[in-house]
Amino acid sequence: MALLKSGWLWRQTSVLRRWKLNWCDLWMDGSLCFYTTESRRSLEQRVSLKTLCMDVRSGLECGDVTPPESNPRENLVVVVLKDGSTVNMCANSEDESL
Repeated sequence: MALLKSGWLWRQTSVLRRWKLNWCDLWMDGSLCFYTTESRRSLEQRVSLKTLCMDVRSGLECGDVTPPESNPRENLVVVVLKDGSTVNMCANSEDESL
């Protein structure tokens, strides 16, 4: 399985809606994986984009999401899943959010 992109992203927790910094990997098979560290030892969440993703929004399309402090709205990426839940992410720069 080939790695397409990896790096640090802010991810909003589903229960308390707090922003948490996670190492993120996007794999060729459509898996989006979140880890506590860059070493990838502790998987926190895995989302199969090929089977679960309904929509992807970015930047100003994420109107109902407030980015973490000191990050502009342009850095936001929201993945809407088929069950209606979302995975809210924010990069440290607009380039990293692509």
